[in-house]
Amino acid sequence: MELTSFYVIILVSSALLITYPQQTINTLVAVGLKMQIYYINYRLKFMAWRMHGHLTRLCKESGFPAPGPFRFVDLWDRTR
Repeated sequence: MELTSFYVIILVSSALLITYPQQTINTLVAVGLKMQIYYINYRLKFMAWRMHGHLTRLCKESGFPAPGPFRFVDLWDRTR
């Protein structure tokens, strides 16, 4: 069952590539770039969350006031 859906996707993408080559390539490139941006953003958010945890732990051990709650600023989203 799962293999047939894979073949359908391959068949449709091949037909689109033959029929509309430039638009299909542009779409595939755009989707690939968007996936890379989402992955990079996920990694940045995860690493910032881990660093915030380390900073909070270090502040508690040293007696300094703890930083505020974790808030991630999305660098890729320019609308905010």
